[in-house]
This record gives sequence, structure tokens and C-alpha cells, in this order.
Amino acid sequence: MDSDQKFIGGMVTLLLMVLIVCATLTGYNKLDKWDRAVTNGADPMVTTCALYQDTNLAICTILAQGRK
Repeated sequence: MDSDQKFIGGMVTLLLMVLIVCATLTGYNKLDKWDRAVTNGADPMVTTCALYQDTNLAICTILAQGRK
């Protein structure tokens, strides 16, 4: 294996590690926000819809319509 392949392999490994760390920190940050909001009296389902945009759209729509 020559030095160019080792360098590219190292860079790919570093990139994957950075992506994993970023994903972990983002998930922890959202969980912390959710915990604080619910502790302060927010509805857990509404908070989940607000923080996690990829949740069930139908449930979030029903919850939003009930909040008029």
C-alpha cells in the first residue's frame, strides 16, 4: 500500500469519525431540549413534532389542528 492510499484511507476514517461525533452530539442536544421542555410543562407529543421534523406527519398535523 503506498502513501497516497494510506492518506486517503486515513482521511476517510477521520471523516466518518467526525460524522459519528456530530450525529451523537446533535441527538443528545435534541434529547436535552426535549427533556427540558417536557419538564417545564410542554406536551411531549407536540415537543417531539417540533424537534424531530421526520416524525409521523399525520400525528403532528392532528396535534397542530387541535392547538388553534
